[in-house]
Amino acid sequence: MKKIILSIILSLLSFSLVACKAVEPKSENILSVPELTAREKGILENSSEHSFLIDFSVDDTYKEMSVWVEKYEFGKLVEPEMGRMTTGIEKNGTIIFTTSKTDDEQNLSMFNITIQNGDGMATATSPEKIEKKDASVFGSPDKIVIKKDNKPVLASICYSSNQEGIRSLSTDFYGDMKGHMDELKEYDVVYLLRSEFTK
Repeated sequence: MKKIILSIILSLLSFSLVACKAVEPKSENILSVPELTAREKGILENSSEHSFLIDFSVDDTYKEMSVWVEKYEFGKLVEPEMGRMTTGIEKNGTIIFTTSKTDDEQNLSMFNITIQNGDGMATATSPEKIEKKDASVFGSPDKIVIKKDNKPVLASICYSSNQEGIRSLSTDFYGDMKGHMDELKEYDVVYLLRSEFTK
C-alpha cells in the first residue's frame, strides 16, 4: 500500500513539475542600457565625444546580428548603412558605439562600432565629416524588446544650427520610428545606430 501511495505521489509531483516547466515563460529578447561605474563613465568620456553601450540578451534561435549607422539630413535618408557590420552571436553580449574627433580643422570624426559576444569581438570603423553646428543632442532608450523583422534604433546623435528649443528624439520615436519620422526634420543632421537580429 505504501508503495502505491509513494508512486502516486511521485507521479503527481513529476506531473506538476512538467506542467510548471511547460508554463514557464520564454526568455525575453531585449536590448538594454547597462548601469556603468564612475570609472567606466570616466574612461568613455575621456576617450570619445559620444558613447553608447547597449547590452543584448537573445534566445538561442538568433544566430547573427548586424549593426550600422544611418545618416539623415533634414529628415531625408542620405547614407543608409555606414559602417555596417554583421557577426555571429550567442545569447548575451554588448554593442559599443563611440564617436571621436580626429581633426578639428577638417571636422573629421571616427565612428566606431564594436560587438562583444562570448569570447570574441568584431569592430567596424568609418570616418565621417561633421560640419560644426550650434547645438547637438544625443540619446538612447533604456530598453527595447526585439521583435521579428524589426530593425530597432539603438541610439541617436542630432545636430542643429538652431540652439533654441533643441531636444532629444522622443521615446516614442525609438518604439515606432516609422510613425515619428517627422521628428528628424527638426535637425540639420541625424545619425541613428540601428540593428537587426536574424535566425
